[in-house]
Amino acid sequence: MNDEPFSNLPFIKREKKPREKGINYVRAPVMVGTCIDDYLEAYSNLVDIFKISGKQGAQMSKKSLERFIKTCKTFEVKVALGNPVMDVALSAGKEVVDDFLDTVLRLGIDIVEVSSVSRSLDDDDMCRLIENASNKGIKIINEIGVAFAHSEVTDEEIFIERVKMQSKRFINAGSWKILLESEGLTENIEKKDYRWNIIDKIISPLELNQFMVEADDQDVLSKYIEIYGPGINMMIDYNRLLKMEDARIGYGPSQFLWGKVVKY
Repeated sequence: MNDEPFSNLPFIKREKKPREKGINYVRAPVMVGTCIDDYLEAYSNLVDIFKISGKQGAQMSKKSLERFIKTCKTFEVKVALGNPVMDVALSAGKEVVDDFLDTVLRLGIDIVEVSSVSRSLDDDDMCRLIENASNKGIKIINEIGVAFAHSEVTDEEIFIERVKMQSKRFINAGSWKILLESEGLTENIEKKDYRWNIIDKIISPLELNQFMVEADDQDVLSKYIEIYGPGINMMIDYNRLLKMEDARIGYGPSQFLWGKVVKY
């Protein structure tokens, strides 16, 4: 049975889950509970991964967290934990990190973010962490970027070759995806100063499906689709999911994409 109410319309058909490209990595709302059931009842086919943002996973009750995870599993949605919880664990040392990963596994969380732009960690240590988590069956998303700790950066302070080298090394160590943070690239700077040339230099050396990009603005996510096609993986807020999907099938949100996305 087809679950699409208007299946006769010629919209671009999305690949079925689990997808390795065109992934929608969605930040969950602060309010969870039954609203997550309703959200996924409507849009679970569009949500590949629900991300518990910030320290939300550590601050919500265990019962609520377990219910959230169970609901996601029911709708075949993977669960990810944002990097701030890992940041706290890393501050306490290897033993605490290993215990944290074991807890993640017991809870049924599929993916953990580790950031290179919120904490300074040697690449060797990062690779060991990636390998350890992967051996436990936990997927790692490595967050990279140009603005350490959300600081302002000039062009002279952006180390493109360093970021490219890290991305390649983390992938070789077993990282599932590289997440390019938008800070300093398309976030908290004037639109005329967006650094698309730097974004392209970071993304282009690897396979496109090895990357995810953060897109908090409808013009930004539309630009990513324009340049890299509808198969690019993106992280968006839950309230931008439909705009994201509109861009993937070429019916918005920006007018310049309208009717211009095709597949073969």
